[in-house]
Amino acid sequence: MIALLACVVLLTSCEEDIEKRQVKFTAMMPSDDLSSSRLGSIINGMPTADGFNLNAKWKDGDNIQIFVRQDGKVYQVESPTINDISSDGKTCSFQITLPKSVNRDKDYDIIGVTGVEAQIDGSNVVALCNLKREGSERFDEIFPMWFTCKKGTNQAKFRHLCTYEILYVKNVSDASITFKHSGYKVLSRWYIYSASILLSDGSIAGEQDVKNDAVSDEITIPAGATGTIVSCYIPITIIADVTIDNAKLKAVVNGKDVTSIDAMTSYKTQARGNAYYMEVNWDGTALYFSNEYCPDTNHPHIIDLGLPSGTKWACCNIGANIPSECGGYFAWGETTPKTYFTKANYKWYSGGNDHNITKYNQKSNYGTVDGRTELELEDDAAYVNWGQKWRMPSRSQSIELLDDCTSEWTKVNGMYGYLFKSKTNNNAVFFPADGYYTANGLQGLESAGIYWLNIYNYFNNNYGTDKALSLSFLHGEMGWLNVAILARQCGGSVRAVYVGQE
Repeated sequence: MIALLACVVLLTSCEEDIEKRQVKFTAMMPSDDLSSSRLGSIINGMPTADGFNLNAKWKDGDNIQIFVRQDGKVYQVESPTINDISSDGKTCSFQITLPKSVNRDKDYDIIGVTGVEAQIDGSNVVALCNLKREGSERFDEIFPMWFTCKKGTNQAKFRHLCTYEILYVKNVSDASITFKHSGYKVLSRWYIYSASILLSDGSIAGEQDVKNDAVSDEITIPAGATGTIVSCYIPITIIADVTIDNAKLKAVVNGKDVTSIDAMTSYKTQARGNAYYMEVNWDGTALYFSNEYCPDTNHPHIIDLGLPSGTKWACCNIGANIPSECGGYFAWGETTPKTYFTKANYKWYSGGNDHNITKYNQKSNYGTVDGRTELELEDDAAYVNWGQKWRMPSRSQSIELLDDCTSEWTKVNGMYGYLFKSKTNNNAVFFPADGYYTANGLQGLESAGIYWLNIYNYFNNNYGTDKALSLSFLHGEMGWLNVAILARQCGGSVRAVYVGQE
């Protein structure tokens, strides 16, 4: 009798333990609303000639492999049964039982994979990403999905395993081109035109004029038209590490290799389940990035990078017509551009003597001490040239730009420079490597840039007040990108910040 009672108690205890280890989920397939074409859009569909379509739905007999990871160890859970499938097939429910080895009081990750086989590899879960069904010629007939969630999460939001690159190639040359492209570890590729092709004469090409083959190996783009190239990337198979790096575009035009560029250079890390939209131009000899961060051609634009201070930057330099143009060159504290820069023609050196400074100086051995540390409005090139809503940037604003944006060396409209891209939204500003002027002429074109700030060097005793601060860069093995100092009489660029009300 005692033994029987002990068995009942033990059985009850086991049942209670199993119940405590049970986790219930609502499993959601992605939405079909894939209309966004913003940079870095989250998508979950497969590209087709008409856009992105996803018909992934739960059905009876579907299987989910579940893994639990805690303290670097991974455990596979018995595959759950799919229950309560919704009428639209987008949601269902399932329940798992945590392994006894998992401490329920500590944090853990739950990883689910459906559509492909997965297995444990050390501390990771590896999906065997063969997207083709047995005997299938196309890989988009199945939809491998995954999800990860933390302890306490009861909604499993599935996403696609792939990363997509949506590349719009504009042919700005005067002849048609036949174009192929291959990327870094591309699983498969296909090429389509955008829905409408704008020809150089302003007309729209009709169906009979446009090749639209969703499974072609190449695309022919007429002069003035834009071809859309879609690539699917599965660079690694580890579910836990859902990023890729260094994806590249290598173009083959008319059978010959042309300039290779980093197609995903704007995204050092690519997240699976995302689409990355980019535009490049083909000028007849090379590919280069276009800048589509401005809403129209009416420059300058006020670019909101989502910076903590709320600072908004101009899209182009003072004196430039577009973001990739150099614009004017100014000596620090001067408001008129010029192309000849010496101590003798610098406004604030009396007699061309950099130790006889007449304004903006705090060191007696450098001239008249006036206590001014920042440019007055009458000496601010942004204010004088663009009006009261614009200023030359401060040191803190420039440091914020460096800290709160990614910086990438790239080429826009044939001009090299740094692209500063927001970490919080999809906006960016391009600083061309337009060089700088000394008494010996223009230096560092296409490798360096000097962008004046509104402050001179009054705080560093190692250098004199004949120097002023700039946001500067030099690209190359010994290069830099930082706030630095330069002789005030030299010629640098001015990129303004906005201080008005939009």
